[in-house]
Amino acid sequence: MGHTALILGDQLMRDNPALEGADRVVVVESLGRLGRRRLHRRRAHLVLTGMRCLVRDLRADGIEVDYRREAASIPSVVRELTAGGERVVCANPNDPGGRAHLRDAGAELWDSNQFLVSSDAFSAWAEGRNTLRMEDFYRDQRRLHGVLLDDGEPAGGRWNFDQDNRQPPKAGLSAPAPYQPREDEIDEEVRHDLDRWVADGTIDLWGEDGPRQFAVTPDEAQRALDSFIDTRLEWFGPWQDAMVDGERTLYHSLLSVPLNLGVLAPMRVVRAAEHAYRDGNVPIQSAEGFIRQVLGWREYVHGVAHLRRRDWPSRNALGATAPLPEAFWGRESGWACLDTTIESVSATGYAHHIERLMVLGNIMLLAGVEPWAAIRWFQTAFVDGAEWVMAPNAAGMALYADGGGMTTKPYAAGGNYMKRMSEHCGGCQYDPRKRTGDDACPLTALYWDFLDRNRDALKGNHRVAMPLRSLAKIEPDELKAIKARARRALEHELGGRA
Repeated sequence: MGHTALILGDQLMRDNPALEGADRVVVVESLGRLGRRRLHRRRAHLVLTGMRCLVRDLRADGIEVDYRREAASIPSVVRELTAGGERVVCANPNDPGGRAHLRDAGAELWDSNQFLVSSDAFSAWAEGRNTLRMEDFYRDQRRLHGVLLDDGEPAGGRWNFDQDNRQPPKAGLSAPAPYQPREDEIDEEVRHDLDRWVADGTIDLWGEDGPRQFAVTPDEAQRALDSFIDTRLEWFGPWQDAMVDGERTLYHSLLSVPLNLGVLAPMRVVRAAEHAYRDGNVPIQSAEGFIRQVLGWREYVHGVAHLRRRDWPSRNALGATAPLPEAFWGRESGWACLDTTIESVSATGYAHHIERLMVLGNIMLLAGVEPWAAIRWFQTAFVDGAEWVMAPNAAGMALYADGGGMTTKPYAAGGNYMKRMSEHCGGCQYDPRKRTGDDACPLTALYWDFLDRNRDALKGNHRVAMPLRSLAKIEPDELKAIKARARRALEHELGGRA
C-alpha cells in the first residue's frame, strides 16, 4: 500500500521525494496561512499560480490530485486524511516552524531534496565550531561538489574575487531586460480569486498588481536561467552592488523565486554558471560571485535558519525596540534612496541584495527597529520572503541582532556609502557630506547617532574601532546637533521613533 503525498506551496519539485511510491497527491491552498499576515500581492499571485500549474501538470501525467482550495489550514487537512486512515507523507518543510505543525497533525516527514545541504548535514558541519563563517562553509561546498576547481585548487587561483567585483555605478550603466514569463488562464484565475478574497476581507494584500515577472514552472525557470547566463551573468560580478536609477534588476538573476519554490534545482544553476566560465563566455569573477550566492550564501542561510530556529524571535543584541517606520509602507520620507527603493518594492515585490541590506536593512538598523518586526516586514514585502531566508538575512546580517554570529560588525553606513554605490544622492535634497543642519543627510546623522547610542555594545569590536575613535573626537555641541537631526529624521521623515 502506498501513501498520499502532501505537496507544499514552496516545494513544487517534480521530483519531490514525497511523490515516490505515492498513490495520490494532496495540494492545499490555505486561506488561513494566506490571511495570517499582510502579504505582497505579487508573492501571493506567484505562489498560487505555481501550485495550480503543478496540479495541472500532475493531472496531465495521469496522477490523482486532491486539490483543496480555501482550506482553513494545511494541518487540518492532514488530520482529516490521517483520521480516515490515509498515510500522509511530506518532504521536510523549509520553514522551521512548519515541521512541528505537520508532524503533530500526523504527517510523515521525509528528507527534502530542495537544498544541497540538509539541516542535519549543516548541523554536523557546524558542530564544534566557535564561529560559523560563511566563507569556510562555501569553500567546503566547493570542494565537496567539485565546483570551480582545477586539480583541487580554486579556479583562477583564488577562492574569492570580491576585490574585482562590487564596483560603484558608472554613467549610463544599463543591462538587458530579464526573461519574463507569459501569463495564461491560471494567472487570470488567481488574480480573480485574490480580488475576491481582498474584497470580502479574507486576506490583506500590499503592493501593486501587474504582469508576473518570476518563473513558477520548471520550463519557465529553465528559460529564466538560460536568459541570465546568456545575457547578464558576464557583468554580474562588477555591478552586483551598484544601485542605478531606473534599473530595478540590472545584472541580477531573478532566480530566487523559482529556487525557493523548488522548480529550479540549485546545482543546475551552479553548473550552468560554471560551464559558462569554462566555455570562455563569462569571466571568473562573475561566475564565482554568482556561484557564491547560490552554493555559499543561500545554503548557508538555510542551514543557519534551522540551526538557530528557536533563537531568532528573541535575538536582539543591540536592544532595538522601535516599531517599523511608516515610510516602509509607502509614506514619503523625502529621502531619495529609501523612497525609490520602497516604490520599487511596492511595484514589484523585489529589490536586489544590496538594496535590501544597505538601504532597507541599514535604515532599520540605524533607526533601531525591533528585529522581529523587520523580519515580518521583509516576509510581507518580498516575492521571495520566506522566513528561513529573512530571519538570518534581516535579523542576523542587516540588524546585527545575533551580536556577530553571522557578521563580524554591523552593516551600518551613512550617506557617503550611498553616494559611492548609488545614483540616489544626485537628485536628493540632502547632502551626504553633512551631518548637521537642515540639508544634512539623514543617513549620515543617523549613522553617528547609532554609533553614539551603541558605543558600549560595540566598544569591544575591533572592526568598528576606527569609527568609534572618530565619534569620540566630535565636539559635544556638534554631537547634540547630530542627534537633533537624527530625531527629526526618525520622528518626522520616517514616521517612527527609535
